[in-house]
Amino acid sequence: MVYLDLEDILGIRDRVAEAYADQFEVMSPNGLLSALAAPRRSAFGAEAFPTLSEKAGALVYALIQNHPFWDGNKRIATGALRLFLERNHANLAADGPAIKSFTNAIARGALRDRELVAWVSDHIEDEA
Repeated sequence: MVYLDLEDILGIRDRVAEAYADQFEVMSPNGLLSALAAPRRSAFGAEAFPTLSEKAGALVYALIQNHPFWDGNKRIATGALRLFLERNHANLAADGPAIKSFTNAIARGALRDRELVAWVSDHIEDEA
C-alpha cells in the first residue's frame, strides 16, 4: 500500500489554490497529520482499515472532518482521494457533481462508516 505524505497533500493544496487564485493555509497542523495517519491506523495488531476502499474512505473523511486548511478542505480531500487511489493502481470513477455531493455529505456528517466505504468502493475502477 502506498500512502500519501505531507508533501503530497501540500502539493495538492498548492495546485488547488492556484486553480482558484487563492491561498489555503494550514489552520490545524495536528489535524492534517492526523488525517494523513488515518488510513494506517491499527488496533491490537490489526489494521483498522484493511481494504483500499476503507483506507481511501478514512483519508477523505479525516481530511474533510479535521478541517486542517482555512478553506478548500473538500477540494483538497478530493485531490488526495484521487492521488491515493492512483498510487495504489486504481481510479476514482465519479464525475464532478457526484464527488461534490459525496464530499458535501461528509462535511454535513451525513455520510460516514459503512455508507462512506460503500460509496468509495462503488466508485473505484482498477487500472487495466
